[in-house]
Amino acid sequence: MKFWGGGAPENKLLVGKKIGFTQKSTDLKKKKISIYTEALSKAFQKSAFTMAEVLITIGIIGIVAAMTMPTVINNAQNRELQAQLKKTYSELNQMSQLFYTEYGMSVPEFTAVYNGWKLFVNGIFQKYFKISNKVDDWRFDDIDPDSGNIYDTMPYRLYTLSKGKTNPICDVSGYYSDISGRYYLFNDSNGSPNENGPIICVDINGPKGPNMYGKDFFLFVFTTDGYVIPMGQEHINNKVVNGRLSSNGVNIGPDFCKTSGGNVYNTTCAYYAIADVNPQGNGTYWKDFLKGK
Repeated sequence: MKFWGGGAPENKLLVGKKIGFTQKSTDLKKKKISIYTEALSKAFQKSAFTMAEVLITIGIIGIVAAMTMPTVINNAQNRELQAQLKKTYSELNQMSQLFYTEYGMSVPEFTAVYNGWKLFVNGIFQKYFKISNKVDDWRFDDIDPDSGNIYDTMPYRLYTLSKGKTNPICDVSGYYSDISGRYYLFNDSNGSPNENGPIICVDINGPKGPNMYGKDFFLFVFTTDGYVIPMGQEHINNKVVNGRLSSNGVNIGPDFCKTSGGNVYNTTCAYYAIADVNPQGNGTYWKDFLKGK
């Protein structure tokens, strides 16, 4: 027997047995893998969607989206308008208080003493509110010769909450725009320095829709103590008329914030919109009242 390097002699019989054992082990593993793969494939085949099932699912998703998207979009728009209204209300009061501090009199006192809103609007108001320009000279007596109404001469359509065409109650000054895009209009001046006024109408997003009383078009009143209040809020020096607004008389109460009727019945909505209270029942203004709940 020959030895090489002190190693043990090669046992050919043992080597052959090892090779055979390894081959059988490998074949067994392959068989197991094949069985597992086949079972997995069948499971996937059973769980897969058919084309018809996919199309039905897509159709259901589309129907649900079509039903819910208008509500989602409307709620988002209302949240934006609510924020713009509160900002407008705050800035009107800042301006009125600044005026009161610098001039030593309230806006109602100023407009009564100086006989009208023109001096206030064309000079002082433009200074404090950074009015960029006068957009339109429209007034209550601008009647279209063809249609015979005032709606066709306005710079853009305005609607009531019942979606009827209407006109601004503030109808003597024309339309003024500030750098943020709001539009301002004024009513007649108050007759006495002891009465609140004038009434100011604000389209909080300008000509951008919906251009509707109670949604983006609201009424406010300058007060004798140097503030601005939303139409509908009680004040000792309000000239309450509860009806057609003339000579800066104001409306009070939920009867003048409805989703039906003409523009007079939308005049106190600023008060309820800022407080976010439903004037006609329970719940909120923006989520319940505007939906007719």
